Amino acid sequence: MKACIHQPNYLPYIGFFNKIKNTEVYVLFDIAQYEKNKFCNRNQIRTENGSMYLTIPVLSKDCYLKRMCDVKLPPNSKWMKKHWKAIEANYAKSEYFDSYKDPIEKLYQTNFTSLVDFNEEIIKFLINEFCLESTIIKSTDLNLDQNLKSTDLLINILKEINAASYLSGSSGKNYLNELTFKKEGIKLEYQHFTHPVYKQRFNGFVENMAAFDLLFNIGEKSKQMI
Repeated sequence: MKACIHQPNYLPYIGFFNKIKNTEVYVLFDIAQYEKNKFCNRNQIRTENGSMYLTIPVLSKDCYLKRMCDVKLPPNSKWMKKHWKAIEANYAKSEYFDSYKDPIEKLYQTNFTSLVDFNEEIIKFLINEFCLESTIIKSTDLNLDQNLKSTDLLINILKEINAASYLSGSSGKNYLNELTFKKEGIKLEYQHFTHPVYKQRFNGFVENMAAFDLLFNIGEKSKQMI
């Protein structure tokens, strides 16, 4: 069984889902340390002028010292309304926006308190729309030694779920200890993802947008592009 492990990013881009598509199990890495100004709480949507970031104003000033599962959302929902208005303003005239508007708007009207919970629901929605069949397992539901770091923690996770193979992003070449994987008898593979080009609402093409961009622009055909 092949698995991938990734933080539950906010509005992930389509390469995130390509990795999930090519595995049987996606481990939602909610015990990862929160990283400031990364994709845990922000991502980009397409605009007439290129792109813009939507950033969730996380509650705690010291959240970068916490695990993702411990990071809380602001009690004020103004940011959710702002994000939805930005999505609606830039995608309302996209060909398939109306096909997906209602369930997505509902997510932005739901009273979430946890960053991970909100991100997870968006990820699950997109996994369903892209017809991906991978099983989702949360790292907080596993019996892990959380004192472990980097490769050792990944190996611990993979052993807990009985994975024989691990699919890493291409950047894993920069930090994974390949000898440890070999020693533990777990096959290590790297993702080879080429971003597809598709028709966006605005002229030109900008890659690495939130996966909503793909869905709103080409609808059901999205499944073939992941």
